[in-house]
Amino acid sequence: MLKYAIRQSDPVMFIEHLALYNTRGEVPDGDYLTEFGKAQIVRPGKDISIFAHSRMTLFALEAAKELEALGVSAEVVDLRSLRPYDLETLVKSVKRTNRALYVEEGWGTYGIGAEICAAVTEAAFDYLDAPIGRVAGAEVPMPYSKPLERAAIPSPATIVAKAKQVLHIA
Repeated sequence: MLKYAIRQSDPVMFIEHLALYNTRGEVPDGDYLTEFGKAQIVRPGKDISIFAHSRMTLFALEAAKELEALGVSAEVVDLRSLRPYDLETLVKSVKRTNRALYVEEGWGTYGIGAEICAAVTEAAFDYLDAPIGRVAGAEVPMPYSKPLERAAIPSPATIVAKAKQVLHIA
């Protein structure tokens, strides 16, 4: 995405998460570009769609593994870009799973998560078997203390708990 951003003629704001700098993964050969506005299904599933971006995608994948142990097949969708975002992929995912959960590290109020949940609800209302769940950071200034910071941001455990609530399982 950074290469794609550099090649744009319009200004682009590219934000990367410091905690992802040591993340490793496969990199395609050649001059590979990822367009803005194209989400990626990083884990297919059939029971619930979990939408996330940046670091929370990794947390969502961890939560999906925990949910799998409970017999829940979670589809994880990485938004990759927030403006534009890929509403079409999100709606197709909801049509497959009939339940959704949005995860973000920032505050839950007034942000991109609220917009995405509203747009998905409008576009896929007839397919939703439950309201879209939301997992977000605590509504506090980000603490400097590492233990307080960990308490303020979502974790795989909080994602699992909210997914179970959306799915109506104990």
